Amino acid sequence: MEHWKCEAENFLKNETEFHLGFLPSEARNSLTMALDQDFRRSTADGVLTLLSCDFALLPYFREVLNRPEYAAMVQAIRRARKVIVSGCGATGRLAILLESAWNEVYPEDPRVLSIMTGGDFALIRSVENFEDYIEVGRKQADELGITADDVLIGITATGETAAIVGSALEASERGASVFMLICVPRELPPSRLERCRKLYSRPNVTVIDMPIGGMALTGSTRMQSSTIELLTAASALETASGSAGIDYGSAFADLLDSLHAPGSIAGMAACIDFENEVYRHHGLIDYEADDLLIDILSDTTERSPTFMIPPYKFPDDPDAAEPWAMLRDPGRSTPEIWKTCLKRAPRCISWTRSDYESAGLEVLLKNGVPEIDEDALYRIPLGGSAPGRKNAHRVVFRNRPDGPLVIGGHAIGSQTEPTPLRLFEHLRMKLVMNIISTGTMVKFGRVKSNYMIHLSISNKKLIDRACRIIAELCNVSYEKACYELFRVQSGQLARDTSPVVETIRQLSPGILDPFEGK
Repeated sequence: MEHWKCEAENFLKNETEFHLGFLPSEARNSLTMALDQDFRRSTADGVLTLLSCDFALLPYFREVLNRPEYAAMVQAIRRARKVIVSGCGATGRLAILLESAWNEVYPEDPRVLSIMTGGDFALIRSVENFEDYIEVGRKQADELGITADDVLIGITATGETAAIVGSALEASERGASVFMLICVPRELPPSRLERCRKLYSRPNVTVIDMPIGGMALTGSTRMQSSTIELLTAASALETASGSAGIDYGSAFADLLDSLHAPGSIAGMAACIDFENEVYRHHGLIDYEADDLLIDILSDTTERSPTFMIPPYKFPDDPDAAEPWAMLRDPGRSTPEIWKTCLKRAPRCISWTRSDYESAGLEVLLKNGVPEIDEDALYRIPLGGSAPGRKNAHRVVFRNRPDGPLVIGGHAIGSQTEPTPLRLFEHLRMKLVMNIISTGTMVKFGRVKSNYMIHLSISNKKLIDRACRIIAELCNVSYEKACYELFRVQSGQLARDTSPVVETIRQLSPGILDPFEGK
């Protein structure tokens, strides 16, 4: 049997724990079914459509603030020796953001720690195949020395990410209090998935579910789910640390209203149109900022797997394409930038071959020991020591908590509610960057309806999502879509093109416009 057929059969028969179409967070959002057409009609219309999905979060956030499980989490944080926030991909970057924000305010009390699946290197370049393995989360949790005096907050939109579940299981078995922030109904993940049944049934595990439905971009949890999870986790940390009198629900509503103002809509639309034109003429974007660097870095990193554009690269890899957009600061060195972002020394993974083998993670060694340690982090040139990038356009950010966020001269939003961890400054940057990067890629033809058709399939969850996208757009069965995806991928010569797009083209040649997926 051909190798691709074996791979497809294995995924269909033996990887059912990663078949996640039953989760509402993987479903399509009815507000964005015509997202590509909205942006085609006018960029401002597309921005308004994306914002409507963020407005829809308000009742869910207000409701969770009044739940006993939320109050229990605040009390547990207040008593804890350490608070560990565990996430993967977008939620891992959220976890690092929370640790950084805490250390900025409380440098003498660094008790908030993050677990990013794959270590801090994954903040700048995805190592998403790590998320498939419970053992990764267990090992990273073990390295932080979690005890019964600690709290672990696991953040996973789907409620089932294996590495996050692994870190939560390790913490729970050590006697720590565990809180899981998820964006699907509590009962769904354990109804189908053994790893979730094992975790959710433990007496020291509390699940806080916020079933918000589908993302603006189908399956893209870097958007609405990570927004409400940031709001919930940060407000709990701030409340536990003694902040009082903040109406978080109203502050979120005020932020959304400021982004909905005509001037803000026009500013975001102008940023999208500018970036789209730069990319169409094969140019690049260098973002420069003196504040909130971690939020800009997160968004630029997340664009790569979502839209299959080049990731941050090592300068000694001449064959790798330049990232289309990256964070750059010519006035500082790369280590200085990381110190500003993290507010601590980097915490990267530098496991040896024997470390992987002893943890039962030999599968991650297929291409050698992953190069994700601190040296690798510093080799990616964010700082001024690197030569300027050819055809790069400079875009300057100015964050003003008492006024608008200014990007490339465009004023967006207005004064934000002041809180200890600067929650609404970070959230404003996140929402605006999500809209700009998503809108740019929609206009560039990398989205069909509300599907990210130019998807990287670097882990099992993304393979499953790709199969569902192909099945729905091409009107074929899930099984047919899976076989065709693996067949097309096996024959691809150009690895910079998504096999999802190529499969759609072969199964339904007329479904994509000529420019879509280019």
